[in-house]
Amino acid sequence: MISVLTIVGVIAAAAVLLMLALDSEEDSGRHSAKVLAEAVAGWLEANQLEDLTDEQLEALIRANTPIDDASGDEESQFGDLWVFNTQARLSASSEGTRPITRDEILPARQVMEPDAETVIESLTAGRYAGTAAIRDVDGTVLGAVRIEFTTSEIGTHFELYRTEYLIGVVVILVALVLGSWFLATRLARPIGTMVRAARAVEAGRQPEPGVAASLRNTSLTRDEYGELAGVFLDMAREVGAREIQLNALVEERTVELSQKNLALEDAQREIRNDLEMAHSVQAALVPADLPEDPRAGVAAFMTPALDVGGDFYDAFLTDDGRLAFAIADVSGKGVASALMMAVGRAVLRSAANQHADPSDAIASTNDQLCGMNPKELFITAFFGVIDLELGTLTYVNAGHDPPYLIRPNEGPEMIPHTGGIALGVLPELSYAETTIPLDPGTALYLYTDGITEAENASGQQFGRERLEQKLAEMNGAGPQGLMDDILFDLREFTGDAKQFDDITCMAVQFVGGASPEQYIPGRGDAHLASGWRRMVVQPTLETSLPRVAAFVERFAESQGFSAMEVYRINLALDELLTNTVEHGFPGREQEADISVAIRSEGDSVIVRYEDNGPEFNPLEATEQDTELELEERPIGGLGLQLIASTFDDVSYERANERNVTTLRQSRKTPTEEPD
Repeated sequence: MISVLTIVGVIAAAAVLLMLALDSEEDSGRHSAKVLAEAVAGWLEANQLEDLTDEQLEALIRANTPIDDASGDEESQFGDLWVFNTQARLSASSEGTRPITRDEILPARQVMEPDAETVIESLTAGRYAGTAAIRDVDGTVLGAVRIEFTTSEIGTHFELYRTEYLIGVVVILVALVLGSWFLATRLARPIGTMVRAARAVEAGRQPEPGVAASLRNTSLTRDEYGELAGVFLDMAREVGAREIQLNALVEERTVELSQKNLALEDAQREIRNDLEMAHSVQAALVPADLPEDPRAGVAAFMTPALDVGGDFYDAFLTDDGRLAFAIADVSGKGVASALMMAVGRAVLRSAANQHADPSDAIASTNDQLCGMNPKELFITAFFGVIDLELGTLTYVNAGHDPPYLIRPNEGPEMIPHTGGIALGVLPELSYAETTIPLDPGTALYLYTDGITEAENASGQQFGRERLEQKLAEMNGAGPQGLMDDILFDLREFTGDAKQFDDITCMAVQFVGGASPEQYIPGRGDAHLASGWRRMVVQPTLETSLPRVAAFVERFAESQGFSAMEVYRINLALDELLTNTVEHGFPGREQEADISVAIRSEGDSVIVRYEDNGPEFNPLEATEQDTELELEERPIGGLGLQLIASTFDDVSYERANERNVTTLRQSRKTPTEEPD
């Protein structure tokens, strides 16, 4: 590369010299024009121009030739010559001269100015012109002379000068080329050698023997190239030594890394085995066999995002024959969430069998989880209990997404939230519960946010709107059909996108119908005689009163009762239940065992109320004088008196240590609507 640059530099220098030679020829022509013009002017002044007439001057010019041509021809002239007087008018010219023009007159006037110098002009085709003033010895202007010529008309002097100049230029160029080639070779060879050696070192090998020998020879010189070659040789030796050390270190580290990789593979294999076992255990914890009852249907599905997940669902029949179900989502993912899921499910199932009210079961579960939660995880949960006899749903929502209620031939709607917070956050919290009636064929769809927040490849979420639309389309499909169709749409939507959260959902449908067991009123056991519907009443007035009302309304709706009949029955049961809890078990309400049974018999409706309190006949309660003022009446007895006066027949018996009150009312009895 250096040689190429040097040659390019020499060629550029030659071009510059040629341009200078051409410029020198131009300068020579102009200089000759000045010399010839001034010489002719001096010659004319010496011949006493002021004493000659124009004819004598013209004859003098034609008869004399100041400079011979190079060929020796005496008749050859300089070129064209003009002589002007002091008024710049033509006085004489050489033979055969073309007519004078303004371009020749103007320079004559210019040179006759005081202190003016000779005017030199470069004309076309290698032609030059010089105009000089003719002055006498004291400087007086006598006129002007103009001469025009070409270089060939001057003679051999100019040609010789040009030839010698060009020969000199060629000699200089040859010397420059030879010198530059020598210098380029001297400069480029050591650098090229070091480049080849550097590439060899870069490739991880020693330089070739010839290259190394050339570098050693260069290092023996006492110039900068020698120092550079010596430094490079030392560097190459150092790099080689370090490469040997590095290769040995790499081999050592490779052996260590291989051993650690084997150990890591063994550890990963153990972790994988543990995760697979944890997955199997978690799958076993999730109920595979859901409750089977002709009055309800249940279907559920769960798939964790990782090997183990934090979602769970459960469905079971409680000890008193109700259908309990739950769905929950543990915060976080992985093993810790999976363990919390297992503990939460076990605690909730145990609490559901210990506490008849879902609110008490959830509160108990929350207290236990707060005492065994070192990682400060929390669980959002929905827990519901369906009384299959009454056709009612009592539920608690602990910070979970509200399920959808799907009534027959109606669109899906979210059931109201009860306002509870997630489990495991704070102990000793109370949870509110809500009871709603269920029509036969009504379904519930429960889910975790893994469904609504599932994303496809473009980052779009499945969302509530898409879920609600599918639920509306699948109304009446049954629990399993509802589950399968929604999961199919979810898989179609997400495609090959990665699952980021656990996906869990459950469908519960209340079918309704009579219990397969029977109950004989007055005996206290859980059997149901033909036509009777019975419920066990929990001795907590805040929750039991609305449940009893829902039970009566559900039965009355199926039998076509009027609103007045429902109102009369609920009013009587409210009075009986309040008297039992407040007067029969003061301060020990949990000991009460209360039940209500109802059936239609012809044109009459029969209601039987039972409790295990002290013997008490409501028909013997003190009658109130309704004519007295309120402050004059004795406390108690008015409600029982109202019951006795409202129904067609009210009877009492003490059977099996239980109080049994029977109310009978003809449905044909004309009644008025309550205010």
